[in-house]
Amino acid sequence: MKKIAILLSLAAFIFTLASCGGPEADAKKMVKKIEKYTQVAKKAAEDKKLDDSEVAELKKIGEELDAFEKEMDTKYKDDKAGTEAMEKYMEDNKVELEKTYEEFFTAMMALYECEGSDKLE
Repeated sequence: MKKIAILLSLAAFIFTLASCGGPEADAKKMVKKIEKYTQVAKKAAEDKKLDDSEVAELKKIGEELDAFEKEMDTKYKDDKAGTEAMEKYMEDNKVELEKTYEEFFTAMMALYECEGSDKLE
C-alpha cells in the first residue's frame, strides 16, 4: 500500500505541482517518466504475474519518479515565476495530462491484481 500512496502522490504531482522549472521542460520530463512507468506496468500486468525482473524495474522507475519529484520540490520551492509557468503548462495541457494520469492509475491498479504484487511493497 505504501507504493500505491507514493505512486498516487507522483501522479498528483503532475496536476498540483506549481513549481517545475525550466518548468515546461521539467513537466514534460515528469510526464515522460510517468508514461514509462505506465508502459512497464501494462506490460508486466499482461500475464497477471509479476516476476522479479518486472518488480525490480517497476521499483527502479518508481524510485526515479520519487527522486525527481523531490528534486523539483526543492528546485522550485521559492520560485514564483516557475510556479506560474507550471500552472500555465498544466492548464494548457489539461486534457492530455488527465489522460496520462488515468492511464497511469489504471496500469498501477492492474499491478495489484497480479500474482506477486506483494513484492511491490
